[in-house]
Amino acid sequence: MSELPFKEAEKEFDWSEMLHAWIFRARIVFRRLWWVFILTIGAGLGYQAYMELNRDPLYVSSARMIIDGRIELPEGANYVELLSNFWGTQMELMQSPMVKRRAKERVMALHPELSADTFVRISVSQSSDANIFRLVAEGRDPKYTQYFLDALMYEYLNYKKERRAASSENTFVSVMEKVLEYQHQIEDLEQQRLDFQNENNIVFLQEQGNNAGAYLAELNAKAASLRTQLRLLTRMDLKAAGKDGHEMTPLMESILAENDEEFAEARRTVDKLNAELSEFQIYMKPKHPKIIALKREIERKDNMLNIYRRQSVTQLAQRQEQLTKNLADVDEMIDEQEQEALKFSRLLAEFERIGSRLESVTKIHSRLLSSIQQIEFTNDVAQEVISVLEPATPAFQPPGNTAKQLFTGGVAGIALGAGILFVFAVMDSRLVSVDDLTARFDAPVLGIIPLQKQQDGRVEMLKGNDERLMFAESCRNIRSSLLFMDREGPAPKTILITSSVPAEGKSTLTGNLAITLAFASAKILAVDADLRRGHMHDAFGVKNNDGLTGLLTNHTLDPKNVIQATDVEGLDVITCGDYPERPGELLMSRRFDEIFDALKDDYDYILYDCPPVLATDDTPSFATKADAVLFIVRSNYTRTRQIKNAVDTLSLRGIKIRGFILNFVDNREPSHYYYKYYDYYSYRSYKPGAGREEDKRNKSKV
Repeated sequence: MSELPFKEAEKEFDWSEMLHAWIFRARIVFRRLWWVFILTIGAGLGYQAYMELNRDPLYVSSARMIIDGRIELPEGANYVELLSNFWGTQMELMQSPMVKRRAKERVMALHPELSADTFVRISVSQSSDANIFRLVAEGRDPKYTQYFLDALMYEYLNYKKERRAASSENTFVSVMEKVLEYQHQIEDLEQQRLDFQNENNIVFLQEQGNNAGAYLAELNAKAASLRTQLRLLTRMDLKAAGKDGHEMTPLMESILAENDEEFAEARRTVDKLNAELSEFQIYMKPKHPKIIALKREIERKDNMLNIYRRQSVTQLAQRQEQLTKNLADVDEMIDEQEQEALKFSRLLAEFERIGSRLESVTKIHSRLLSSIQQIEFTNDVAQEVISVLEPATPAFQPPGNTAKQLFTGGVAGIALGAGILFVFAVMDSRLVSVDDLTARFDAPVLGIIPLQKQQDGRVEMLKGNDERLMFAESCRNIRSSLLFMDREGPAPKTILITSSVPAEGKSTLTGNLAITLAFASAKILAVDADLRRGHMHDAFGVKNNDGLTGLLTNHTLDPKNVIQATDVEGLDVITCGDYPERPGELLMSRRFDEIFDALKDDYDYILYDCPPVLATDDTPSFATKADAVLFIVRSNYTRTRQIKNAVDTLSLRGIKIRGFILNFVDNREPSHYYYKYYDYYSYRSYKPGAGREEDKRNKSKV
C-alpha cells in the first residue's frame, strides 16, 4: 500500500526533466559544432553587406489621400459604397496591378522621355488617428517615381469613377428594361378590361348579382321554415299515432290543439266536465243521477275527441307530405339560384382581378420611373469621398540603415545555425544518457562513470584516499552490481570487459574496477588480453616484459614469474607483453585454458581487458570463456549503430551481455544528478578539518 503513491507519480510526465534534457543535448551539440554559428553568422553578415554595397540607390516619394465623408444627396438618390472592409479594399485597389498598369501608361504618355522599365514599389498605409491614406513610392529614378505616384492616385480615382458610371449605366439599362416590360403589361391589362366591359354590362351584372343574392336569401329562409315544420311533424310519429289504442304524447296534443279549433274546444269541454265530476264526487254518491249523467257526457265528449284526433292526425300526415314536396321544390330553386348568383360573382371577380393587377403594375411602373429620375440626378453630382490631400513629393534618397541590415543578417545567421545544429542533433545517434541506452537495448545498465580530467591522455587510477568522490563511488556502484549480479546462483568469477570501438575507456575502467574489488578484501587478477594495443602496464606503473604473450608462447614459463603485484593490496596484473602476429589463436589455445583454470583457485575474480568487438575478432571468440561480459559505452561518443553491430556479433557466438557501463558521462546530464550527493555526504570524512567556508563550498556543489 505504501508503494502506490510512488507508482502513480511515476506515470506523470515531467516536463521540466524533458526540457532539462533538451537543454543538455543542445549544449553538447553546441560544444561540438559551435563553429557552425561562426560560419552562418559570417555568411549572413557578408550577404547583407554585399547586398548593401551592391544595391541600386532607391528614391522615395510620398503622398496622402483623405476621406472627406459622405455627400448628402436628395432622398432616395444617395450613392452608397460598401463599408465592409472599406480600408483594406481601397488599399488593395491602390496597389492592384490594373491601377499600376494604367499609371505606367499615363506616365509614358505624359513623359515619353522616361524609361518604361523603371522599377517602382508602392506601399499604402492608413493613419492611426485620421481618415487619411499615406502612399509611399520607392524607385530607382527620382522623377519617374514622383510622376508614377501622382499617376497612380489619378488613375485610382478615375477607375472608381468609371466603375460608378458603369454601375449606374447598368442599373439604368436594367431599370429601363423593367419599365418597358411593365408598360406592355399595363397596355395588355387595359385592353383586357376594355374587352370585358364590351362583352358584359357591369351595372347589369352588379344589379343581377344583388337581386340573385336577395332572392337566394329569401329562399334559404323559406327552406329553413319548412325544415323546422317538417322536423316537428317527423318527431310526432304520425303513423303510430293514427293507429287505434295508441296514446298521444303531450306534444302531439298541444300541436293538434294549435292546428284544430274544434279539437281544442272539445278538449276544454272534457277538462271542464272532469272538473265538475271531481267536485260532485266529493259530496255525492257514485250512483247519483248527476254523476252518472256527467260520466255519460264525458264519455260522449271523449269519443268525439278521439274522432277529432284521428282526423287531425290524418291532416297532419297530409301536411307532412306536402311540406316534403314543398321543401324539395325550394331546394331545387335554391340550387338554380346559386348557380345564377355564382355566374354573376365569377364575372364580377374576374373584372375586379383585372383592375387589381392593372393598379399593382401601374404602381410598380411609377416607382421605376422615379428610380430612373434618381439615377439620372445621381450621375450629374460628383460623389467621390476620397480625394488627393497632398500630391507626390519630389523623390529623395533616404540614408541607408547599415546597422539594421547587419543585425538582420546576424539574426538570420543565428537562425540558420540553430537549424543546422537541430538537424545534426536529430541525425546524431550518439548515446548520451542512461535513458538513451535503456531505451535501445535490453541489457541492464550496471553503472555510470562520470567524466574525469585526464593526464597525458589517461585517467589516473583510484587510490585509497582518492578525493574524486563521485568517480570512486561510481566504481563502487559497479562493483556492487557485479557482486549481486546472480543472487540465485554463483557470482561470475571471470569477467570480460570490452567495447564496440577504441577510445571508450575500457582499459581504465578495467583497472579501476579491479582496484575497487581489491578494496573489498578480494583477491583480484587483472589480465591485459588486448594483445594488439594493450597498455595496462602504463596504468599500473609495472614492467611489460613477458606478459600474457610470453606466458602463452613459452611453455616453460611459470605464471608466477609473469604475475606482477601492484601498489594496491590484493591486486595482481598480467600485462600483454609483446604484440604477437596471431593474437586470436593464442587466446583460443589450450595452454590459455590450462593456465587460467589453475589461477581461478588462487583469485576471487579475474578481469580480462579485451580489444573492441568491431576492431578485431579476438574478443567475440575469446568471450565464450568468460563467466560475464561487461560492455563499455562512452557517452556522447559511441553511436547506436556501432553498439548494435557489436552486440549482434557477440550474439552470433551465443554470448549474452550481462550489463552496460556508461563511461565519460557529463555530471551535468539530468539523470546523473544523484551522484553529486556523494560529495555532500563524504566531504567531512575526507576533510575532517574543513571549515565553514569549505562546507558552504561543498553545499554549493550539491
